[in-house]
Amino acid sequence: MNIIIDMERAELVVSTAHSAFRNKVGLLSETDDLVENQIPDGVERLSKGHALFLFYTAANDHGVKSFRMYSRAKKLFSEQPNAFDPSWIVENFESVGDPKLVELTGERVGARYPRQAAKTWYLNSLKLIEEYDGDPRNLFRSTSDARVLIKRIKAFRGYGPKIGGMLLRAAVGLDFADVNALEDVLVPVDIHDSRISFFTEILKLEDGNVEGEIDYYGFVTEVQKILLDSCNSLGIKWLDTDRALWLIGSRGCVNKRCKECPFREFCTVGKTVLNGVEGQLRFRLP
Repeated sequence: MNIIIDMERAELVVSTAHSAFRNKVGLLSETDDLVENQIPDGVERLSKGHALFLFYTAANDHGVKSFRMYSRAKKLFSEQPNAFDPSWIVENFESVGDPKLVELTGERVGARYPRQAAKTWYLNSLKLIEEYDGDPRNLFRSTSDARVLIKRIKAFRGYGPKIGGMLLRAAVGLDFADVNALEDVLVPVDIHDSRISFFTEILKLEDGNVEGEIDYYGFVTEVQKILLDSCNSLGIKWLDTDRALWLIGSRGCVNKRCKECPFREFCTVGKTVLNGVEGQLRFRLP
């Protein structure tokens, strides 16, 4: 499968996303779903409790509806805040497979794989205690180099390129972390961003024929590099671009909210939907 990369189109997409997020345009005026905006009632912003909630909750943000998982996590924090205390977790559960731990963590927050979520919860508690005195703020403040911080975040279980980058983005955006060299850290891309890259024709098949199913996962790494290069070329940090793409992919594309999308004028799917010929889509919608 030969692909054509249109960097001029990539810069258009990046600049449009960045500007639309900054100006709260269309569906980007709705930012409640972002992980940066998740904080339980009564918890002080930038407190240890805030950092712990962010640290444990973000690790479960894959393969689920984020806003539902966040809501369930906030309910758990309200009813049993000890579940977000690494020392309490280690002291009260004997192993990663303790059924009561699975019930308390993975099942309560609605994780896609509750047993794996409980294992992550326990092992990350141990590591957080051993290396950062049980406080994620010590992790976030452990370096001023974004390249080093992303490696330290990804050393925890459950924090791969996408979720690890999302936690870095949140830590910087919330002022938990103050880092440089963001221009050297890849944008945390997932399948939604890869799909959008085809929809907006940043990526195109060489023969122009996009009938059938494209393996969007197969282009995630390529899209990471394209988006980072575009942000760097435009002289902007990728944080707001990533937030915009996350909202567009998770709330816009999946619900066909093309009229409210900042990409509607140059998105192949968006233009087709707006023209009322949705049945003729050249791409498979999510």
